[in-house]
Amino acid sequence: MRKNHVKGQLQQGQPSLGAWLSLSSPAAARVMARLGFDWLLVDMEHSPQNPVLMAELVAIIADAGTSAPFVRIPSHNVEWFKWSLDAGAWGVVVPMVNTRAEAEQAVEWSKYAPAGSRSFGGAYAPYGFGISDRSEYARKANDEIAVIIQIESKQALENLDDILSVPGIDAAFVGPNDLRLQLGLPPSNEGGEPEFVNALALVQETARKHHVAAGIMSSNGSTTLDRLKEGYQMICVTSDINSMVAAATQNLQIAHGK
Repeated sequence: MRKNHVKGQLQQGQPSLGAWLSLSSPAAARVMARLGFDWLLVDMEHSPQNPVLMAELVAIIADAGTSAPFVRIPSHNVEWFKWSLDAGAWGVVVPMVNTRAEAEQAVEWSKYAPAGSRSFGGAYAPYGFGISDRSEYARKANDEIAVIIQIESKQALENLDDILSVPGIDAAFVGPNDLRLQLGLPPSNEGGEPEFVNALALVQETARKHHVAAGIMSSNGSTTLDRLKEGYQMICVTSDINSMVAAATQNLQIAHGK
């Protein structure tokens, strides 16, 4: 059974660089899965995906053998945890985790007993890790599945110590756009406003205290370098749609002599 290299990177304090898949496109996933990202995330929260398409994208990423397939679930609903992990995902990203109870629930639904209450039954889950033996998968899955929670609200900041002290959390991933909105700021992945900078510092400090990796969205490779220098480990470098738009715009401008 393949090891989840992203969990290893996070545990060892190494950077782990990935990309968001926002396009509902197996073709785009096939291309992105061969570019060398440590992980790729199928976004179910803000993209028009469905469980069947999500499972196909997870399989494409896993079969390429380079990037770890993650799924951002669209809501705190046990079915989405089941569908994502039973499709072979190596982990889930859970949006808007605002309380300790929600963090505990995310871990519980991601782990088999005795660590959690995940139901056993998905035929394709082992395939994501390169095996077909369901019994072997059941024995090892708890050690390989990553649980990544998103910190993106004022309530989460207020409960941060309680949230990140929950056993089984692998990363606290900042959602900067929603966090900034809740702080009364315009949406952006970056920004130097004191309240935003202080919120990010609190996340990093609390994450270090509880030996949880800190993660964040970034706009591009340049801002990713800045975040790495700040100590973030798990960083989204780009998305499929943003990369397409940026490259197409740049080439059109060049063609126009701009």
